[in-house]
Amino acid sequence: MFSKLSAASVLALVALSHPTHAFWRMGCSLIQTGRVDPIVAPGQVSGHVHKVAGASTFNVSSDFDSLSAASCTSCSIQADKSAYWTPQLYYQRANGSFQDVRAPGMTVYYLGRGDDRAEIIPFPKGLRMMSGNPKVRSFDSAKKTYLDRRPEADRVSFACLDTDPMPETPSMSRTQCKNGLRAQIHFQSCWNGVDLYKADNSHVAYLSNIDNGVCPPSHPKKFIHLFYEVLYSMDSVVTEEGGRFVFAQGDPTGYGFHGDFLNGWDDSILSRAIKECLDTNKGGISDCPPLMESNDDRHSRNCPPLPSIIQEQVTGVLDRLPGCNDVAPGPDAASNTCPADYQNPSIRQGSGETKGPTSSGSSAPSSTSAAAGSSGTLSAPAPGTTVTGGGGDWVYLGCANEVSGRAVRGASVANDSMTNEMCQSFCLEKGFGLSATEYARECYCGRSLEAGSSVGQSGCEKSCKGNSSSICGGSSRLSVYNSTSFAGPAVVASVGGYTSQGCFTEASSGRALSEAKYSDNSNMTVDSCVSFCLGKGFSHAGVEYAQECYCGNSLASTSKPAAAGECNKLCRGNSKQYCGGSSRLNVYKRD
Repeated sequence: MFSKLSAASVLALVALSHPTHAFWRMGCSLIQTGRVDPIVAPGQVSGHVHKVAGASTFNVSSDFDSLSAASCTSCSIQADKSAYWTPQLYYQRANGSFQDVRAPGMTVYYLGRGDDRAEIIPFPKGLRMMSGNPKVRSFDSAKKTYLDRRPEADRVSFACLDTDPMPETPSMSRTQCKNGLRAQIHFQSCWNGVDLYKADNSHVAYLSNIDNGVCPPSHPKKFIHLFYEVLYSMDSVVTEEGGRFVFAQGDPTGYGFHGDFLNGWDDSILSRAIKECLDTNKGGISDCPPLMESNDDRHSRNCPPLPSIIQEQVTGVLDRLPGCNDVAPGPDAASNTCPADYQNPSIRQGSGETKGPTSSGSSAPSSTSAAAGSSGTLSAPAPGTTVTGGGGDWVYLGCANEVSGRAVRGASVANDSMTNEMCQSFCLEKGFGLSATEYARECYCGRSLEAGSSVGQSGCEKSCKGNSSSICGGSSRLSVYNSTSFAGPAVVASVGGYTSQGCFTEASSGRALSEAKYSDNSNMTVDSCVSFCLGKGFSHAGVEYAQECYCGNSLASTSKPAAAGECNKLCRGNSKQYCGGSSRLNVYKRD
C-alpha cells in the first residue's frame, strides 16, 4: 500500500451514536479481484468487478462448506474462512479510459453493539448478506431504520484522509486525499431467525441506529456488528482535468458503495470469541485467546492473491469498465443492461462452474442453494497431447518424479480449488511456461525440470481438488504441462506511458533515482514500478535487484549506461520481465 494510515487513523472508527463497546478488528489482504459474486450471481460472471478477501477457495459458487474447506484465508484469523468483498475503484481519464485504483485489502471490525448485547449470537452456517445498493446514485433520506431513527443510507460513509482532518461524508465528494480515501460500510445486525439468504436482503435488518440501538420485532435475532473499512490509495493514479473516480458498477458518486459477506467461521471459535472478548476486548486480536489460536500475522504472504477465475483483464488501463457498466452519475438509480448479443468472458475450467462464454441474461435465484459438487471419470491426457488450458494451449508432457529441493523451481501456490487450468493461468501470470500440479492441490511453475526429475513416471493418480475428473499429480509426482505460446523473459519496451531507456549503473554514492522508492520481494514488476512513480508524479522509474523500485525526475550524474546483459534479474512478480540487476537498473522515462 503506497498510502499508509497514521496510528490514529487506523484506530479511528466512524462517528458513533453511542459510546464504543468492545470489539476486535482483523486485517485482510486480497485473495482475488474479478467479476465474482456468489451471492448476487451464483455460478455466473457477476455484473461488476469486486476486490475479495478471505478463503482461498473463493469462486462463483462458494458456500459455507467450500469456504470452510479452504487451506488458508487472506485474513489474519485462520479460523475465519468467510469471504468479504467490495467494489473495485477506477479512475476514468478525460479520454474515456479507466485505470484501477490500488486498495491492497481491508480492515474488518467485529463490534459488540446494541442495547441487548448479551443476546448476540454467532452467524449461522450458510448466512450470506449484502449491505448497500450498487444501483443508487443519491442519498435516500426516506427509507429509515426501525423506529425511524436514521436513514438506512447512513450505512455508507467516506473519510478523506488528508493533511488536515475532514468530516466524513455520505458520498465520494472529496477525492484529493493525500493519505487515501477510506470507504466504510455497516452491515445489518438483526436476523429473522429463519432465512439464510433472500435476494432482497429482507432476511436481515439494521439496528435502529445502524451502528447501535435495538432490533425490530420482525428480526429478533442479533448478530455481532460487522463493519468494513477499505482504504483506496488515491495518489496511485495521476489525476487530470476532466477525469473522475468511478466504482466498478459505473458509480462516480459513492452512494452505491456496498459490501458482501458470506459466512465461513468456525462456529465454536466465533462463539467463544463473542462470549470471552466482547466485554473486555478493545480491538487487539492478541487480547482474545480464541482468536489468537489461529492468528497469522503473515497471512498476506502465506495466503497470496490468486488469479481471478474470470478470464478477463480488470486491472491496468482499460478501454471501458468490465461488464455492461456505463458511468451513471444519477441522481436516478442506474439501470445498466447488456445488449442481447453480449457474451461474458469464460470462467476458468475446474472452478466448479460452466466452461466457455456465458450469457448475461440469467438472474440470481431468490434463495440460497448448495453448489453441486463435480464428478466424473478420473483421467489424464496421453503424453504429447495438446489441450486447451488456462491462458491457451498446453502440451501434456507426462508424469514426473519429485526431487530434493523441488523438480520445478519458480513460483508456487496451493489451495483447495486447484485445477490444472488454474495452475497454468497462475504460471503464465508469473512468467513461466511450464506448469506442474502435485498432491491434488499444489501448483509449481518453472522453465524446465531440475536434474533428477523426468517424465514417464507412474503414480500421478490424485484427482484435482477443484475438479475430481482430472488428475493433479500424486504423492511426490507431478502432472507436467508446457505452454505452446510462451515467450521467454525480455526487457519491457514501454508501459503506462513510459519507455525503456536501457540498463544503467547505480550511482557511485546515494541512488541513481532518489525521490521515492518501495520494495516488494513477491510482486514487483515493471508495470507496478511505473504505476507507482506515475502516481507520485515522477518522470523516471527504475527497477533494481528484481524487487526494488526507484523514482525521480532525472538520473544522478554518476549513473552511467551499462551493457544490457548486466540487467539480468527477473522481476519477482513476473519472470518474463527484467528488473535490473546487482547495482544495475532498468530505467524508464515518461513519454
